[in-house]
Amino acid sequence: MANSTLPTIAPKLAESLAVEPALIGYQVSILFGGAVVGTLFGGSYTRRYGATRTMQTSVGLSAAGLLMMILPSVWAIVAGSLVAGFGQGILNSATAHLLVKYTPPQRRNLLFSIKQSGVPFGGMVVALTAPAVALAFGWQWAVMAVVITILIVLVLVQVMRDVWDADRDPGADVNQQKFGGVPLVMADPALRWLSLTGLLFAGVQRCLLTFTVIYLVAERGYTLIEAGIMLSLIQAGGILGRLAWGWIADRYSSTSVLLIVAGVSVIDTFALMGLQADWPRVAVYAVFFIFGAAALGWNGVLHAETARLSPPGLASVVAGGSTFFVFAGVLIGPSLFALMYTLIGSYSATFILLAIASAAGGALVLFARRGAAAVRRPA
Repeated sequence: MANSTLPTIAPKLAESLAVEPALIGYQVSILFGGAVVGTLFGGSYTRRYGATRTMQTSVGLSAAGLLMMILPSVWAIVAGSLVAGFGQGILNSATAHLLVKYTPPQRRNLLFSIKQSGVPFGGMVVALTAPAVALAFGWQWAVMAVVITILIVLVLVQVMRDVWDADRDPGADVNQQKFGGVPLVMADPALRWLSLTGLLFAGVQRCLLTFTVIYLVAERGYTLIEAGIMLSLIQAGGILGRLAWGWIADRYSSTSVLLIVAGVSVIDTFALMGLQADWPRVAVYAVFFIFGAAALGWNGVLHAETARLSPPGLASVVAGGSTFFVFAGVLIGPSLFALMYTLIGSYSATFILLAIASAAGGALVLFARRGAAAVRRPA
């Protein structure tokens, strides 16, 4: 919810600050730039302070960043985005630590996917509420609604702190691993290829969420409301996709699911590029829903697989390392798309980047499968 709020109310925010709404793209990049840095510290924070305290720090920094963004200044938004982004960067290490600790191996993909389904669900909640709050009470109150939600979560999680953080090591050095879990990930072939797969898939995911509405309005004759409905279908597909892929991966294999995701994303990219206004509405809905299920549905499966391949006791560190690459994809993808659009001059043609990245991600999954087979680890 915290990283979706400002993009959702961008027109009202831009009006208040007398800037162009398109500048919100830079705010997203700045936020995820802070998140990339945060991933380097998540594993060590979890080991020293415990998963619960790390999660509380994460959401607390998100709230602090949002409060800074309420100030009527572009620079306050920049600073707040960095603070909130850093907070979000340390989160996955803590959640991975708890899920590995408490989840039976045969259900790990599903549980990771349920956790990851919170991302598109939070985006849908903000999309349905923040614009109405901003119009009725002002954009600052739309931000405050998320801050209040965060504070409630922060307090509620404290109930489990003694139980969940019983394995923390207060003497652990938070600066022991200078680059977090990145060196650990890069040293293992399977983890390295999976993390780079996450980078490519994350770039596809963020480009789809960032440019779909603009593409439909500018080149396919959709109204803003109609384009928003299509974006909601993508998010809905992402929610159901994460749950379905997790369930399937537990019964077959994670890498098989990731290969299917890559193939579906390639096919759906070409369907999106060829979209015409006279297509049957059901066919159009199917394109966006299925694309959302694939492009937004892989996260839980990938995180569960990296946790399975982690050395004993280092799941939180590996989670931070792999998330570094995922957030790097979010940081790079939209900027690269925007640059290519400037050169090509067509959103439709630029979407070919999504097909190329998806296909390359599928190839990396095959490399990861080979690497995992070479080094057998217990489930």
